[in-house]
Amino acid sequence: MKKILVLFLIVFCALPIFAQSTVETTAKDTLKVVSLAPNVTEIIYALDASDMLVGRTDYCNYPEEVLSLPSIGTLWEPNLETILALDADIAIASSIVSPDFIEKLNNAGIEAYQFYEEESLEGTYKLVEKIAEVLNKQVEGKALLSEMKDRVNKVQSVVSQVKDEDKKSVVYMISFGDWGDYAATGETYLNGVIEVAGGINAAKDGSYWSISKELLLTEDPDIVILPSYSYSNPQDDITLFKTSEPYNQLKASKNDNVYTIDGDAADRQGVRTIDTIEVIAKILYPNLF
Repeated sequence: MKKILVLFLIVFCALPIFAQSTVETTAKDTLKVVSLAPNVTEIIYALDASDMLVGRTDYCNYPEEVLSLPSIGTLWEPNLETILALDADIAIASSIVSPDFIEKLNNAGIEAYQFYEEESLEGTYKLVEKIAEVLNKQVEGKALLSEMKDRVNKVQSVVSQVKDEDKKSVVYMISFGDWGDYAATGETYLNGVIEVAGGINAAKDGSYWSISKELLLTEDPDIVILPSYSYSNPQDDITLFKTSEPYNQLKASKNDNVYTIDGDAADRQGVRTIDTIEVIAKILYPNLF
């Protein structure tokens, strides 16, 4: 279904980021910030701090206006010279960036941050809070977190009406077919997203993003969700899944309960995680929304 490179990006863009630098944030009226991860970029925009952003990675594509900023390279190979040319004060990096590169940034006078938070909804909140602190956007951070939590609480209030025996089982299939079967398993933060949305994760017993065809057929989820990206055709992906062996044996395929959602929003642990919770809940229980 997907090229192996795409799968690599999907999985690792969703990984959390961890704390590396302990230096104090530069005291300036206007910080110049480089984002080294798509979810970091999205949080910066959500904190109304886009005026600070001077650079982003090749894969930072949301919101659309970020594409007008210069790219500093890929997630795993950022370009130090480009970052230095941007006269950046701060860099906020994903876990893909090597510790050696973080050290180079610090040695060059750029405060480099990597935050580690657990792959959970609570970890997502903490990630937003810490980035807000680095950018001196604590007020905006509190407001953003309050909005995010309110939206989650509304979803939970609605899906709490569903009896345990009526809960829908669902699998979020990142990739399937010749390139392997990968899904949001129990160790991933998306497991929590599915559960908050009121679903039962049919891939929970898989092994960190990998699910066997045997487990998939045994669990036989009520609903299958596929990611959709700017380069993919959602309807083609749905059709391919429903008509390919052995996925065509699933009741979700037979009952036309295969859907697509925004893959970037789902795969990145950040502010659009809340969008994903709302979308999945509406897919699972359309009559309640």
